[in-house]
Amino acid sequence: MIMTIGRNIFRIKTRFSRYYSLNINPTITDNVNQNIHALSNTNDIIVEQNWEHKQIRRDTDKSLRIAILGLPNVGKSTLINRLVGRPVCGMSSKVHTTKKKLDAIYIEDDTQLIFVDTPGLVTNHDFKKFKLNPTFKCDIDKSLSNCDIVGIVQDASHPFKSSKIDERIMVCLKKLPPNLRSILILNKIDKLKSKKKLLELVDVLTGADNWPNFSDVFMVSALKDDGVIDIRNYLLDMSESRDWEYDPETITDSPPEKIATEIVRSKFMDALPEELPYSVGVGIEHFGTLPDGSMSIVVAVKCPTDRISKIVMGKHGARVKIVAIQAEQELSQVFKTTVRLKIAIKFSDKNELC
Repeated sequence: MIMTIGRNIFRIKTRFSRYYSLNINPTITDNVNQNIHALSNTNDIIVEQNWEHKQIRRDTDKSLRIAILGLPNVGKSTLINRLVGRPVCGMSSKVHTTKKKLDAIYIEDDTQLIFVDTPGLVTNHDFKKFKLNPTFKCDIDKSLSNCDIVGIVQDASHPFKSSKIDERIMVCLKKLPPNLRSILILNKIDKLKSKKKLLELVDVLTGADNWPNFSDVFMVSALKDDGVIDIRNYLLDMSESRDWEYDPETITDSPPEKIATEIVRSKFMDALPEELPYSVGVGIEHFGTLPDGSMSIVVAVKCPTDRISKIVMGKHGARVKIVAIQAEQELSQVFKTTVRLKIAIKFSDKNELC
């Protein structure tokens, strides 16, 4: 209880500091448009032009890079989407939706948080079975070598694996430098009826048989957006004073076209049976902005055989129409504008557009 109260007081103090660091002397604010260079003569705040980001930068800027790690399908991408406030990471109930690491960016006041969505840790069998990208394993190592905090996402609802940190994750944790923070994030707690069991689970996972070096523990339901704000506030408090990595308009390091294909692919992963979606290729045919500010996107879906193309289409095109509607809605949330999406299914002799 004392530790919890102390941590909360620390977070509140840090939040106050972050808030008041933005308050510039009113007399300076009044004159800023007349002579911006006058700011450099004050002791309150140093303002300089950052040509790379094309914006005015302050010495109060902070940032933090967080690598999110876990087994496949524990909810890493869903959690990151909640943390940044928009669905930039593709989500699916099937494993290996995330095939490459992705930076998702959240900005609040003077602080930039960079969440690294890493591919789920896999076995050599999975690597061959799902024909994963050669960079799949390397991306995880790169993410861990260039972060300030590592967040381990554990599925609290799994009947067999919840009380044991997987050996693949333990290997990664043991490689971390001693001064690098790691936090435990118990996800899917909405599926647990017993709160007592949840507390027991925390004791086991932070015990000597697992990883006793966690700096903090969070219990969340990413799907229901429960407890996510506590993680975000904690990370804002942990942020370090330095320049931002990305300009304020950037929401991810992934190109918009890549975001579109990944979201469409993730919808097909949920819509198609068993391992079928892993054989389907998704690419951009057209990507543009219309005069009214809306976006026009055409995505091409290539299948290995016409038989699979017909399965992807569904009866009278029903399946692909549902996928198009779902993906269109999600893309509108990502880009904060109306998106008009069409999906072209490739057959050997013709294309079907939905």
